[in-house]
Amino acid sequence: MDKNNTKKQHKDTMFRGVFKIPENFLHVLRHCNPSSTLTAADIQPFDLDSNMLHRMIRNDVSFITRDNRLIILIEHQSTINPNMAFRLLLYYIELLQLWISHNNINLYGEQKVKNFPMPEIYVVYNGTKPLIDEASTFYLESNGIKIEVVANIVDIRFDKLRTTATDDVLAGYSRFYKTFDEGKHSGLTNDEAFAKARMECIQLGYLKGFVEKEDFIMDYKKEIFDYETQLIRQSEARGEARGEARGETKGRSAGTENALRVAIQNNVPISFVQTMAKELGVSQQRLDELLQQVAG
Repeated sequence: MDKNNTKKQHKDTMFRGVFKIPENFLHVLRHCNPSSTLTAADIQPFDLDSNMLHRMIRNDVSFITRDNRLIILIEHQSTINPNMAFRLLLYYIELLQLWISHNNINLYGEQKVKNFPMPEIYVVYNGTKPLIDEASTFYLESNGIKIEVVANIVDIRFDKLRTTATDDVLAGYSRFYKTFDEGKHSGLTNDEAFAKARMECIQLGYLKGFVEKEDFIMDYKKEIFDYETQLIRQSEARGEARGEARGETKGRSAGTENALRVAIQNNVPISFVQTMAKELGVSQQRLDELLQQVAG
């Protein structure tokens, strides 16, 4: 299993969890666009459902404004994808479809549709490698059709911020992952680096009202194991397909039960473990046996 993807998954979770709150969203927006005068009353969340498929493909936070703009933030943690502008264009189109549905607009009627929300898009970077490009661009011109998308890439690493005040939510988020990445670089596990970053934020006063909560830890662990469960299911599906092609019958892989053991050892709430077992097709009787094995 790719532990880098696992690390990325909880970064995605935290990014959405923090910045889907309007007041917090404004902290990162003002770093991306210092001239913005929007208040929390001027914006409301407007995005696609946060299902597993979307989380695995991208990490998004988007708001619609009173003056009919659709502001989209995408976070990147490692390298900037050269196709990011095109991906954002596709995402904007998906959001437009949602907007059309919410407003009961008939695209097949006789009247021309007006006042589509205009996009304002940003890619925020919080990785460990040097940031080279300041924008991602997609351009298409063919038979009278012209499409140009420019996504500004904004560096939100802690050392690049305009303010690192403890009451700045973006500063707290960036500080958390600065400490996390340093911990990982020094050889800590994901869980150890996560715990170290959380404790430092508590001691310094960053992300108050967020990192102190036990739910913060539980959400992190649940997200990781939800994600790992999904990877295991995909891996098993590929293995079963290969087995069927060879005319073989495959049993439950050892990786499935090992994932459950890891969840139990990390004190993931039993309700989460039971859900995980159900998703993986492990019986309650077998889960009880694994619980006894780990406890014994």
